[in-house]
Amino acid sequence: MNKVKFLIAIFAGKISAFLLQKIFKRGTNTPGAIMLKICPDALARFTMPEKIICVTGTNGKTGTSNLLTHIIRNSGKTVVNNSKGSNMAPGLASTLVTDCTLGGKVLADMAVLEVDERSSQSIYTKFTPNYILCTNLFRDSIKRNGHSGFIFDKINDYLDKKTTLILNGNDGISGLLGEDVCERVFFSVNKTEKSTDKCTDTVCDLIACPKCNHLLDYDFYHYNHIGVPICKHCGFKMPESSFFASDVNFKEGTFIFNDKTGETLTLPFQKGNFFNVFNITGACAVCRLLGIDMKTIEESIVDLSSKIGRFQEDENSGVKVVSMLSKNQNPISCSQSLKYLDSTSEEKDVVLLITDSNDKFHGHEDISWLYDTDFGPLINDSIKTIYIGGSRCFDVATCLEIKGVDKDKFIVFENYDELASEVSRKSVTGRSIIVFFELYATRVVKKIRAAIKEKGDK
Repeated sequence: MNKVKFLIAIFAGKISAFLLQKIFKRGTNTPGAIMLKICPDALARFTMPEKIICVTGTNGKTGTSNLLTHIIRNSGKTVVNNSKGSNMAPGLASTLVTDCTLGGKVLADMAVLEVDERSSQSIYTKFTPNYILCTNLFRDSIKRNGHSGFIFDKINDYLDKKTTLILNGNDGISGLLGEDVCERVFFSVNKTEKSTDKCTDTVCDLIACPKCNHLLDYDFYHYNHIGVPICKHCGFKMPESSFFASDVNFKEGTFIFNDKTGETLTLPFQKGNFFNVFNITGACAVCRLLGIDMKTIEESIVDLSSKIGRFQEDENSGVKVVSMLSKNQNPISCSQSLKYLDSTSEEKDVVLLITDSNDKFHGHEDISWLYDTDFGPLINDSIKTIYIGGSRCFDVATCLEIKGVDKDKFIVFENYDELASEVSRKSVTGRSIIVFFELYATRVVKKIRAAIKEKGDK
């Protein structure tokens, strides 16, 4: 009976996927949701590819997953990837049903699946990945994720001993996953010119030794708790990394990837986006474990360098518009995105669309994450105007004022359309516009770009 349910679920999923693609021209989670309604254990019944790589963690999942997929495809393998669906069970089911036979055999050499860290139980109990890459673990949405220790347990409790973990050797939280259970391989980033002896960020999620609870020391910090933690009381330290990044050049946007064999590559990363060095290094580590040669990795990353991460830069009529995703309700993601401002010295206007534009629908009422966010980069004389948009715009403005940002620079709009029009109307040739946006505000970013282009065409 369960086999019959699964076959019916595949048929229903394929029909709904076809119709939705025709109507909306994009992927949705609906086919997977329909599948799981008909056959709740559908994810366990697919005949999966020989290699399954899952990418999880608080920040960097999407960019890392997309980069991995790109490199593997360039190596000549076929890949199924959930870039068009969500990273929870319905999204994965939607992805798999789109690329499988009517009998449930997934038609690909490999699967690269971005996995929501809180969804570990509903996914890792259904199939066993060959590899899991965990980018990092930070505090995230308090309402959904609680704290990093809670999410750590959500992942750790459902790991299989057959899975190889690729872990961030600079993260003393996620780097403890799978101890005494899984084979573990580490990647890290060496000390850079911007590393510090003390944590200079508002938030540090790891201050006590995870083994003995005494205060930790750090050889250095990259950002937040990412660095090299050591305990002088019990001797705790992170394992040695088999793959690492060195010689990070912030001015040129390059670094050297070091393989465990001693081979090296000079690779690009987006200037101002230091966290992408970790994402690229982690993806390279997985590719090397898969046996992909260094030349293919290098060519793939150079080819995709302008698309790594959710970052876009273009110019119309002398007005440069830069947009960067800042994950909603995630202070670390938002803080790291804002650090881009430190890498630019030209005059600029800043647009903040960082609170959930679907606030009422999603039921988000918590704004405490704003006070964990580092808004220091906004205290900058080169910033002339700060536009703040969305239903929580006054909460953001209040937080910025408390943190010392000049309130005379604020222009506040609850209505996104009015904000986009005002940004365009006041745009100045030679002055950049830098937009930090959450996922559901993508349409507003497009509207700002379109309005500026229209103004320039007149």
